[in-house]
Amino acid sequence: LGSAGRPQLSYRGALQRRCSAELPLVPPPSEDVQPRRRIPALLASALGGAACALLGAPRSRAAAARAKTVLVDLEAGKEQRLLEDEEVRLLRELQARFVLFDTRRKAFVGLPELLRPGGALYAADVVCIGELHDAEADHVTQRLLLDAIIYVFFLELRRSDGIDPNAPQGRTAQNQSPQRVALGLEYFSRQQQPVLDDFIFGGTPKGVQDFRTACDWDNVWSYDWALHAPLFRFCQLNLTRIVGLNLPYEAAKIVSEGGLEALPSWFRATLPDVDLTQTAHRLRFEAMLKMPMETAIPSATADLAENTRSPNPALDKIYQAQVLWDEYMADTAVRYLDANGGRFVLFAGAAHAWRDAIPDRVERQARTAGRRLKAVSIVPWHGGEGTAGDLAGFPKGADFLLPMAGPGGGDELVAAAEAQRERLRGKPRVFPAGFL
Repeated sequence: LGSAGRPQLSYRGALQRRCSAELPLVPPPSEDVQPRRRIPALLASALGGAACALLGAPRSRAAAARAKTVLVDLEAGKEQRLLEDEEVRLLRELQARFVLFDTRRKAFVGLPELLRPGGALYAADVVCIGELHDAEADHVTQRLLLDAIIYVFFLELRRSDGIDPNAPQGRTAQNQSPQRVALGLEYFSRQQQPVLDDFIFGGTPKGVQDFRTACDWDNVWSYDWALHAPLFRFCQLNLTRIVGLNLPYEAAKIVSEGGLEALPSWFRATLPDVDLTQTAHRLRFEAMLKMPMETAIPSATADLAENTRSPNPALDKIYQAQVLWDEYMADTAVRYLDANGGRFVLFAGAAHAWRDAIPDRVERQARTAGRRLKAVSIVPWHGGEGTAGDLAGFPKGADFLLPMAGPGGGDELVAAAEAQRERLRGKPRVFPAGFL
């Protein structure tokens, strides 16, 4: 960035080059192509019935007809197995203990209740789950929630097809059905979609380290790779589409230095409306720049209630970049659902997961386009002891809090999931046990 506060021309040029490669978010697998690893997603029944991991089926029907043997994924198992799997049953029991704090009802709610028909997570088109980027517990709980959501709709697909959930192969691949679940990630830009699709659906299997290089992780995101690699592996094995949510890095740099007006006109014309009028959002953003989230939220709430603090004008441009992130990621989610349907789970930093960040903007953008979408927000909470008393006074800035402390909280579930992962490391296992 120039010393006079003007974005350097190189950022504008890089932005134009990056955006020239943008592709529409259409379903990647065509009708005559089957997934190269036909994995019956999360095959144990809710009570731990028979599970099967069939990995490595050839990608095309022609190749399948020619194949003499089934290619086997070396990490997930050495052979096709159909059995009563204790580890998958333990994983399902672990997810059944998961609790979230409903900020409207001021009470804890179990994950099974939220995922029943009519439950908040079942009914949502978009489930936005926040994270502290460097907190391992947040990443593990996100994977547990993602897996549980995918599994619920897998069971629904099997019921609609009239097929036993424990059968090794169904009539319809989940990622080609109305019960598809995609995962949107803040870590990647929309312009990286071809790289993401190639990792999940490409004809040549790729390891996660190959993906690290292909997506330019160390430059694009650069947070601890070890915290994120299990998620990418899970999505690859389960054929869960990863969608790049974010705007190009160069655009964020231009706005944070020069404001929205500094963006080239051709790029501004592609953007959704940017709502900068949300006072609670602004005060929370400023507070979180100075202190941990668990301290910032009560502080910002008190400032708003008492009308004791005005936004800091010196932070206007940085705040514009933050809101542009929210609007752009919401726009990506809406575009994806318009093109593909199904459900959309979204992982982003906790600051983006509050209702007035991405979720409300998803709903507003959809309404503007004449469409109705329901978004739900889940924010991790590391403060206090995780009791209802601790959380009851929390402002309704999120639909649900994910307490890390207390029974059924994130810390307890993470310890059990990590123990399973270590127990199964290097051993044959039935997906998804040992992958979360």
